[in-house]
Amino acid sequence: MKKYICFLMLGVLFFSSCSSDEDLGESLIDTSTPELNEVDEWIRENYTYPYNVEVKYKWDNSELDNTKILTPTTLDRVIPFLEKMKEIWVDPYARNGGEDFMKAYIPKQMVLVGSHNYEDNGGIVLGQAEGGRKITIFDLNYIDFDLSGLNSWEKRRAMEPILRVFKTMHHEFGHILHQTIAYPVEYKKLTTGYTSNWMNFSNSEARGMGFITAYSLLNPDEDFVEMLSEFLTRSNEDWNELIDKIKVYDENYYTDEDASKLARIKIREKEKMIADYMLQIWKIDIYKLQADIAEVLDGLSN
Repeated sequence: MKKYICFLMLGVLFFSSCSSDEDLGESLIDTSTPELNEVDEWIRENYTYPYNVEVKYKWDNSELDNTKILTPTTLDRVIPFLEKMKEIWVDPYARNGGEDFMKAYIPKQMVLVGSHNYEDNGGIVLGQAEGGRKITIFDLNYIDFDLSGLNSWEKRRAMEPILRVFKTMHHEFGHILHQTIAYPVEYKKLTTGYTSNWMNFSNSEARGMGFITAYSLLNPDEDFVEMLSEFLTRSNEDWNELIDKIKVYDENYYTDEDASKLARIKIREKEKMIADYMLQIWKIDIYKLQADIAEVLDGLSN
């Protein structure tokens, strides 16, 4: 009983001393509700409310690699990019995979960066996915979505960075899907020759080895998502033309028909395995998804 009385007395003394402390003034922590500009309101209506996605376009060092020289996205680029991302990536997946699919697997945080992100080897990182919950997109200050008034040649040139950034979105989303449910292990056995020195190969050389791009040579995961992203940023006609034109040359620069045929077969085997995986696991017909996206891209470039 004496112990309880002692503890009670100490408590009274403690609270008495606290109450006698002088006023420390206003807290330095800003707890007020931030003011929203038109961009913030648009993001809330189109990404946050329907998909619970946070889009960060204002500069935040904590979200980026402080060893890199990066610059923020200019304000006038934010909504045009997000509008096109919705048209080219979010909406087609939602139509073909279902709203619940997209609500579940869309990255819950997107960080927009205006500048290039250079690697030590001179390569440029266009996007990064982290843990299936966050995607960082670079290069946005170099993309113009207003193609009005351009001739056909100028439009083709203007479409290149647009296709590049949305190929990155498909690439990173592919990582999220296979990290959630893995693709068949048999995929990893379809081709050999994976190497960290992928940058020493051209895309043409890689295709002759059964890889859709040079970057596919890095490892099976990159191979898988490069196949998916290349497939989804081309019409089916363009995709078939790309595969059908793959050629391998011998030491005398003559076409090696057998090696060329084998390379095309390997890529078609990968295509079939990815199509089966997407349909069986995610209930998405990638040929319908490809056609859906191609229609949007065709409307953008015409």
